Amino acid sequence: MALGRLANYSDDLAEAVVTNEILTQLVPSLGDQNRFYKKAAAFVLRAVAKHSPQLATAVVDSGALDALVTCLEEFDPGVKEHAAWALGYIARHNAQLANFVVEAGAVPLLVLCVQEPELPLKRIAASALSDISKHSGDLAQKVVDAQAVQYLG
Repeated sequence: MALGRLANYSDDLAEAVVTNEILTQLVPSLGDQNRFYKKAAAFVLRAVAKHSPQLATAVVDSGALDALVTCLEEFDPGVKEHAAWALGYIARHNAQLANFVVEAGAVPLLVLCVQEPELPLKRIAASALSDISKHSGDLAQKVVDAQAVQYLG
């Protein structure tokens, strides 16, 4: 959590997280740790990715997308929430990053998250879908094709 708070504070501190190879330690353990660790790791990834396309690309390059998408399938809604938040922050920068999120298989799982009863999860998943679709008609069509409209409405 401390690393996430530091990275959240400024892009220089987020860059330090990347430079010190923290992401390469976090990402592999997302698949085999408990829910508390997964939430904290996703928080760090979100905090790094939010600052710039370059930092979001570093998160993608670390292999985080597959791990974050897998977290969307977790039982714990908090893990799903943190993963959706990180994916949305990655996708919001540009069409290329949004397409990486789509290609990782996040859209159908985000649509499922919108259908969950927890309001924070619904809100963050809807925001992530918005961040994906805002860049181009093709990306928006992929969100529509995943049947998102009926649940967002």
